[in-house]
Amino acid sequence: MKKILVPTDFSDFALNAAKLAANLARKFDARIYFLHAVTMPQYATGGGNQETYQDVAEGLFILKKVKMDFENLLNQDFLKGINVVTAIQYNTVYENIVKQSKEHDIDLIVMGTHGTSGYVNDFFIGSNTDKIVRRSEIPVITVRKEVEKYDFEKIVFASDFSEGVSNSFGYIADFANSLGAKIDLVRIITRDDFYYSGAMLDIMENFAKDNGLRNYECHIYTAENVQTGINEFALRHGADMVATVTNGRRGLARLFNGSVTTEIMNSSALPVMTLKTQK
Repeated sequence: MKKILVPTDFSDFALNAAKLAANLARKFDARIYFLHAVTMPQYATGGGNQETYQDVAEGLFILKKVKMDFENLLNQDFLKGINVVTAIQYNTVYENIVKQSKEHDIDLIVMGTHGTSGYVNDFFIGSNTDKIVRRSEIPVITVRKEVEKYDFEKIVFASDFSEGVSNSFGYIADFANSLGAKIDLVRIITRDDFYYSGAMLDIMENFAKDNGLRNYECHIYTAENVQTGINEFALRHGADMVATVTNGRRGLARLFNGSVTTEIMNSSALPVMTLKTQK
């Protein structure tokens, strides 16, 4: 992993993502690309195509404010010594992220959730984050709170271990191995999605062997619903990160419905890594 994209609106949520990205950049000797999207004023016209003085002044103020915010961000101690690039874009958040990801061959996106700003287009409000996570062709880590522990010694991988999951799991396995982390494979059992533990543990063990895992454990955890189960399990087992594989708009095969991934991102106190199932 050499290139990390961090969308930012300079909120506290975005700062949490920046700190996490900086820590990963140090571990992997990676470059960080900070991306900020602005919504410029729609220029008024009066009989011609001339902008009003007020519109021009507002646009200049916005750009000046963004420049100052970037300067403040780059002066943060946690970014010292890290290779950093900044970019300002004027399209929608999702379009910008897709564009920058392709242009710079980004390996990972790290973004905060639920940040807001008075002069940007709601960078991390649910619909944007959800759209990016569901459609991104590269892994996305979302972070809601400031991370207290950056060692990432234990990663919880929550899945139903159905067909197609292994195709994307390789990235998570490589990520964990690079950090020397243990992976806890967990299958959440609910009343609406019952599965016999013995048979599922066999599936999970085969999954681990097929993916060459060495430092891992398999777990079955019963909960009222999937998102609650994942959060409870991660807390009880001292996890540092949660990882999942989704299936585009439909969520993770049978285990996840369309909203579960978003609910996990919005409720987890831990960073959440999400990958889309590869066909």
